[in-house]
Amino acid sequence: MRFDKYVMAQMNKKMILNMIIQKGPINRAEIARLSGLSVPTVMKITDEFSQSRLIRTIGKRESTGGRQPELIEINKEEYFCIGLDVGHNRLKVVVMNLAGEIKLRRAIPTGDTLPPETAIYRMISLVREILGGMGEQKQRLLGLGIGMPGLLDPDTGMVNFSPDFGWEHVDLLGRFQNEFGFPVLIENANRVMALGERWFGAGRSAEDFLCVNLGHGIGSALVFDGEIYHGNSGSSGEIGHITLEKDGPLCECGNHGCLEALASGRAIAKHGLELAASGKGKRILELAGGRKEEIEAETIFRAAMEGDGEAEDILDNAIEYIGIAIAGVVNLFDPELIIFEGGLMKSSSYLLPRLKETIRRHQMHLAGRNVQLLKGNLGEDITAVGAATLLLQDLLNHGGEIKKGR
Repeated sequence: MRFDKYVMAQMNKKMILNMIIQKGPINRAEIARLSGLSVPTVMKITDEFSQSRLIRTIGKRESTGGRQPELIEINKEEYFCIGLDVGHNRLKVVVMNLAGEIKLRRAIPTGDTLPPETAIYRMISLVREILGGMGEQKQRLLGLGIGMPGLLDPDTGMVNFSPDFGWEHVDLLGRFQNEFGFPVLIENANRVMALGERWFGAGRSAEDFLCVNLGHGIGSALVFDGEIYHGNSGSSGEIGHITLEKDGPLCECGNHGCLEALASGRAIAKHGLELAASGKGKRILELAGGRKEEIEAETIFRAAMEGDGEAEDILDNAIEYIGIAIAGVVNLFDPELIIFEGGLMKSSSYLLPRLKETIRRHQMHLAGRNVQLLKGNLGEDITAVGAATLLLQDLLNHGGEIKKGR
């Protein structure tokens, strides 16, 4: 019985805190009405949140009669979270408040083919650097969230396999936990993108959506009933490793013909390089300064937007593969929304209209007819913001309990 009461109390706290986050400023009577809880229960819980300074009173709403109700909202500048984006080309770390607003930002190149120990040392150094700039905010730090590409063990946080980095069985979480005296959480980079959009971006009003990361690689994350979907072994969302050509090019995951090997930013750049090496692709090579090794996906997009037919052919091919894969997901899951993120979306004015048309063409007749296709609106900070949001989600899941570091 005591356990049941505790579980119910935690569920009520989570519900009320979420309501304040999503609907604040809001008054206690409104919370009681929307939640179905009694006013005394709402008063007790919100008093606890006030004591821990999670929420604040900001004044009173105009009343049509009787007492003016006090309004409460999240005390956004009372606590802070750090988010680390472990990107293929760049490591980025941000300090974020409870409203998802970035207060500090640092970034350095990731470095090419670094062994795990060297890469982790760079990550830890970057976090130490931003901690040094936090001042007294450091005393009100909820912890650090890490967004890491690859397959992670959902229980231990072990990086089981990361094709982007060539890592296998690397204890990234353990290294950070041993290094710092505050909570550290880790999640797949595509899932933290989806989490960031769910809390602060285009996914705030959607219960079921797909977040697709079109960048150096291709990944995705699924949100069902407002929650990130992990799957049975924690490997859900690997849309980039759907096989589209059984005898296609070798992918970094070891398989052949994966979507990522056919249509990612890395694949697009490779096709441009091959074209230039064959003596063709003159405009692509010109835009790369005459250096084949400088050809990137962005170079191909720039050439295509100038009307270069060879660049358009490369992108048409990539967009066709991406559209086929996403149309399959639409047919299977019928989500409310698909949000596109990643480096390729820098060229969204070219990519997105063509991708939408391709997806529609490959969808089953009338399937997914209500799905919206949108560009994410949190920009290049999305992965770092999403990683920091891991701490906010953990705070919400534990009913607003502030965890103390060691």
